[in-house]
Amino acid sequence: MDLTRACAATTGTPAVEWFGSFHLGETELALPVAALQEVVNYPAAVTPVPLAPGHLLGLFNLRGTLIPIVDLRQLLHLPERGERSSSKIAIIELGDARAGLLFDSTGEIQRVPAAQKIVFDRPDNTPLVICGALKLNDGERIVQILSAATLLGLPDVPQLHHRAAASGRRVQQRRQTVSFRVASAHLALPIAAIQEIIRVPAMHPSPLADAICIGMLNLRGTTLPVIDFTRFMGLTRDDAAAPDEAANVDERRIVVLNQNDVHVGLMVDEVRSIVSYRDDELMTMPAYSRRHVALFAGCLGNAGRGSIILLNPDALCAHEQIAAVARGHHDLYRNRPRTGDAAREPGSARETYVTFRLVHLLGVRIGQLREVIDYSDDVAVTPGAPDFVRGVLQLRRELVTVIDVRAMYRMPPYEDLTHAKILIVEHRGEKFGLVVDAVDNIVTIEAASRIPVPAMLTRQLGNGFGNGMKEAVELPGRGTLLLIDLATLCEQAVVEAG
Repeated sequence: MDLTRACAATTGTPAVEWFGSFHLGETELALPVAALQEVVNYPAAVTPVPLAPGHLLGLFNLRGTLIPIVDLRQLLHLPERGERSSSKIAIIELGDARAGLLFDSTGEIQRVPAAQKIVFDRPDNTPLVICGALKLNDGERIVQILSAATLLGLPDVPQLHHRAAASGRRVQQRRQTVSFRVASAHLALPIAAIQEIIRVPAMHPSPLADAICIGMLNLRGTTLPVIDFTRFMGLTRDDAAAPDEAANVDERRIVVLNQNDVHVGLMVDEVRSIVSYRDDELMTMPAYSRRHVALFAGCLGNAGRGSIILLNPDALCAHEQIAAVARGHHDLYRNRPRTGDAAREPGSARETYVTFRLVHLLGVRIGQLREVIDYSDDVAVTPGAPDFVRGVLQLRRELVTVIDVRAMYRMPPYEDLTHAKILIVEHRGEKFGLVVDAVDNIVTIEAASRIPVPAMLTRQLGNGFGNGMKEAVELPGRGTLLLIDLATLCEQAVVEAG
């Protein structure tokens, strides 16, 4: 430092200040109590953030507000510490800006006379992270003072730009998203922005391949570049957690976006579920980089398992890297002759279906689903209910009747529900949760490709499973997809529960 001065000499400085002290290894630091909101334990669920600087460890949900965790060790160039479960998070807040600072342990609250405080200055008035020091125990103990204003003002330290506006008393429509895993991050995109989700086919090398474009594929006559979304998001796969790469290939999917004339496929590690939310449930996303803040629309709570980061599809498709890759492939292949499926009339109607397993491969119109969730052990058994009713589940202050569809149709019972999903639907004002084996994909199907299922076939099933199953479609390489009407299934459950 070029200059130090005693704080007591400064006009208007209070005679006494309160400070909270913290430890980072052998280093003792202090924060003004006025900027210290509270201190909490290291959270059990931390959400990794894509495209984050190294000192941003992730986000956690503190009573409905997302708090970014900042690793001071990296900012202050201190040695790393591996174990964090016993660490503390000091929440600092100035105005609307808020962040959590990671410490090894808390110290004490000190009432410090102004004469024992030294302020550090630079001739060019550059803000300092370490803005001064406290001389305690007759000067034998020196505690460095952190500037909360400087930390929250650094361009690469995340903070809330604003608080979510009050939603008022109006009834809010629920919005649907598809959530997926990319490395260790749990992300989501609005369903309206997704054309379809497909299994990973054999891809062709792309002449425009770069750091993020890993190939291209032909999707019904349209050449589609495929983006390695893990690399684009600045994330790293944990190979130690998944040593057998071949075992994970089947979980990977390509999420096809068709937004604002940008047609691109995003390679993700696993599609998780369909999640619905209201605007007032979307938490404000802390911004940690002006270049990337537009990519994130907000964050959704996820029942103690870390939050789901909702992406902004418009900003994603407008990103210079993705837009350049999509535009290059469009310009290069736009005159390619269209054959097969692509030769059909452009006005042919297409509908989006969610495919799932219930012994057979089934599909349901996406508009009939409210959301899809993992099977939960929190299902409460209801005495006297039919054997196909597993119980009720509380989902965001609403009770959902959980139906075991296998039991209802006298199929072999479940031996393991680890991978089972619950399709949440609404029928005549009542919520139902339909237990299925697994959710498979999201596909778009041309209306002309659907064929009626012969009534003789549905009658031969003999267990009522054919009810509501009136059409089918052939999926290349996948076999026959039976299309089922969930309203009919729910009605049958109501009648049999009678």
